[in-house]
Amino acid sequence: MFKFAIKNMAIKKVKIVLIVISIVISASVALLAYNISEQVDDGFKSTAEYYDIIIGPAGSSTQLAMNTMFFTDKPLGTISYEYVEELRADMRINAAVPFTMGDSYNGAKIVGTEPFFLENKTLAEGEMFGEKFECVLGSAVAKKYGLSLGDELITSHGLAEGGHAHESNPLRVVGILKQTNTSYDNVIFTAVETVWATHDHGGEEEHAEEEHVHDETCDHEHEEHGEICAILVKTKSFNHYNAVKTEYGADSKLLVINPSEVLREVLENVDMSSKIVYILCVIILIMNIFIISVITLLNMYDSKKEISLMRLIGIGMSKINLLYILQNGIIGLISTILAFATSRLCLILMGEFVASMGIVLNSARVYPLELAIMALIFTISVIPTVVCTLNMSRKDGLSD
Repeated sequence: MFKFAIKNMAIKKVKIVLIVISIVISASVALLAYNISEQVDDGFKSTAEYYDIIIGPAGSSTQLAMNTMFFTDKPLGTISYEYVEELRADMRINAAVPFTMGDSYNGAKIVGTEPFFLENKTLAEGEMFGEKFECVLGSAVAKKYGLSLGDELITSHGLAEGGHAHESNPLRVVGILKQTNTSYDNVIFTAVETVWATHDHGGEEEHAEEEHVHDETCDHEHEEHGEICAILVKTKSFNHYNAVKTEYGADSKLLVINPSEVLREVLENVDMSSKIVYILCVIILIMNIFIISVITLLNMYDSKKEISLMRLIGIGMSKINLLYILQNGIIGLISTILAFATSRLCLILMGEFVASMGIVLNSARVYPLELAIMALIFTISVIPTVVCTLNMSRKDGLSD
């Protein structure tokens, strides 16, 4: 019966290809929309929960959160490193981690910070940076540029390619992070003292260049005096959090945010977009059910003579029903598998593009609801055939 179903499908290959394409397009859109939405949501939540306060220069809350959490956008400016020392002397604080950004390597952003910033990350090889001009690479950076331990990187000023090269102060790779499937994979980490030293010894020519591009990056002309772009803070309790946030928020020169609150607002906008996409996907699936049903009915109508012939040579209607259900089951299974493969391919192709926005998509991540969507798609590709064949069984002359 299976071989006969395959042969029957081969005869009607044009119609079957159209059915498969219809299912694949609608199903892959649904799978892709859901997967991206969930990965973005998971990434935001896991990153935002680690620190409860971020302090930076006055400006946009969203820009500060996205810059420090996901290494996107431009830094707002600089604040004095003295704030870090002040916070560390405060008994209400568990950790105060400096953050600065402004240089890059072939477009990969360089973050000046401290090893504590990477305490929840694991090294694939090497060791954590400790001395000036040592650096640790995100896994994607190492892979993309073919870098390994001991390599020296000539960095450039600015967050994009083409800035002034810091040829006299190359960074030496001492460690490479394990893949995290987060924005950390696309960044190079070094000591904040490295950033200060790089610009302190860059020479007059470099500083002249910086004057033209300082509005695009954290103001390194001041970093040689110990300035940073932001401070990531962990307080000891909720009461301490409220007190510290209120105290530093009263300084008009500072912006004090709770990253979870800011990113929740961002997620609300993303969630609204996702809901719109889901609605469109549902509409597409409903239309797809209609299309499949119509095509199935036409196919069964065209098969009347074929069915009559099979009945004439003594083939029971139950076997005929099984044949067509098996045939559409094969179509549904192939379509579902191709839809899943198409959605994974799209995730891979979109990976590099969305990485520039601080979003890392893991094409291997599959959510339970995706499996449910695939099962639903398979089901709706078979149901019209079942209904149609059962209806034909009730007609006179076609019953067993």
